[in-house]
Amino acid sequence: MKYCLNCDWRASATDDSDRSPSRRAIDHHVETGHTVDSSDGTVPSATATIPEAALGLERSSD
Repeated sequence: MKYCLNCDWRASATDDSDRSPSRRAIDHHVETGHTVDSSDGTVPSATATIPEAALGLERSSD
């Protein structure tokens, strides 16, 4: 299964389409700029939400 990390888009081999899931994933990325990932399962893996402060991305108040 291919799935988008930014929206609810997904594609699998069982979808009724004449294009492969990989081709549809590339097309989705090109059209939206979203990040597409693959999974061996049928459900996208959960992604952790990490606060910007934990990543050292806080903006200074200068």
